[in-house]
Amino acid sequence: MVKRTQSKIRRSNNEGSIFQRKSDGKWVGSITVGYDDKGQQKKKTVYGNSQTEVAKKLAEVSGRIKSNSYELVESKSFGELMTDWLLVFKKSSVTGRTFEGIMRNFRLHIEPQIGNMKIYDIDTFVIQKVINKLIDEKYSNNTIKKNKHMISQFFEYAIDNKWVSVNPTLKVQIRTKDKAPNKKEKYKALPPEVRTKFLEALNKDEANFIKPLCICLMFSGLRIGEALALKWENVDFVNKTLKVEQAITQEPKFDSDGKVTSRVTIVGDTKTTCSVREIPIADIVVETLKQWREKQILRQNTNKEVSGDLTSRTSFIFANDDGSVRSYSGTKKIFDRFKKRNDLKKYHIGFHGLRHTFSNMLFEMNENPKVIQQLLGHRDVKTTITVYNSVDSEYVRQTTEKFNEKVKEEQMLIDQNIREEVIEERKEKLVKDMTDDEFDDMLQKLMEERQERKRKREKDFEM
Repeated sequence: MVKRTQSKIRRSNNEGSIFQRKSDGKWVGSITVGYDDKGQQKKKTVYGNSQTEVAKKLAEVSGRIKSNSYELVESKSFGELMTDWLLVFKKSSVTGRTFEGIMRNFRLHIEPQIGNMKIYDIDTFVIQKVINKLIDEKYSNNTIKKNKHMISQFFEYAIDNKWVSVNPTLKVQIRTKDKAPNKKEKYKALPPEVRTKFLEALNKDEANFIKPLCICLMFSGLRIGEALALKWENVDFVNKTLKVEQAITQEPKFDSDGKVTSRVTIVGDTKTTCSVREIPIADIVVETLKQWREKQILRQNTNKEVSGDLTSRTSFIFANDDGSVRSYSGTKKIFDRFKKRNDLKKYHIGFHGLRHTFSNMLFEMNENPKVIQQLLGHRDVKTTITVYNSVDSEYVRQTTEKFNEKVKEEQMLIDQNIREEVIEERKEKLVKDMTDDEFDDMLQKLMEERQERKRKREKDFEM
């Protein structure tokens, strides 16, 4: 029989009683939680290192009894309770793709470690161990903070329902310095020599929509989802502007357990509200889209497989032949085939890499990061780079004009492989009576004049 150091400390009705065991000094509390079939009391016993700790635990049990949630909390594990909360409350408050990421984090990082525990057994020490494991496994600060935030949100819900009285995540510590970048990561932006090869491939392989799509990504900085959602009404050919208002996304469908069963491509909002923007576009984008529209008009009139209206104001610029919006996965497959037949796979060129290339070319020109932020549609300039400056629309347009000149110069590299053909054609048509020496002298003068014009332009930009 257990000996007690003092008589039982009686508390108010339905708040239980507390005593200290003489054998080990532990404090013990008990409370009536119900009655069995014979009318006998059913007791819940809790333990602690102090009278205050036990009193706190009894208060939690009493709260669960009063809120009619005692049986629920006793019968279900932490993982089951949190899964119910995710499916009922969290799912309805976020987008499908966000919810997919939340469920992935929960099932990968939280459920395996503490899913089988009771919610009232989870304290700050337990949560800190979950966080430490993520740190040890070299997850990013962003991933770690997301998991802590998710657990914290659930405990706030649990407090409201009187399952627990405190949120154990509040004193959990996370390092402030993120992990060092992986030096082996692929460089996303295309270096200048690869840009040239890529543009050469686009110019010679014009069988489908890949050329105009990639030009939009590489020379306007669009996200792939934004580009695929573009309609002809978003392009102002006269004022050379492009309006980004929507983006495609793959909306996942879930079963009753929160597992993804299928994905549907939809046109919805852009990534952030700041991603909605109207930007000046370079001449190469304007001309490429004009050429693409002419091709689409021709295809509509001559190709029986084209069943949709591809060129009306409300038509998608890169639509399928039936007029529907293209999916990301289908577009990527076509792009992968394009890279394979043009021997470009070794350069690891991706859609988002083309967007990075656009920003890098602007940085190469020493442009104000606030300008680049506006063109890319970033919510925070820190995403681009930490520089605080004011930017007006005219400055953005001047940047686009400078960008035009850079694009034209890079295009000249592509034209070098056909220059010899042009020279021969001109010799035949314009200078039939010239000797080779006379023609070379004339060509040299023309090149010198071009270099002088280029120097003047660069001087103007510096001013």
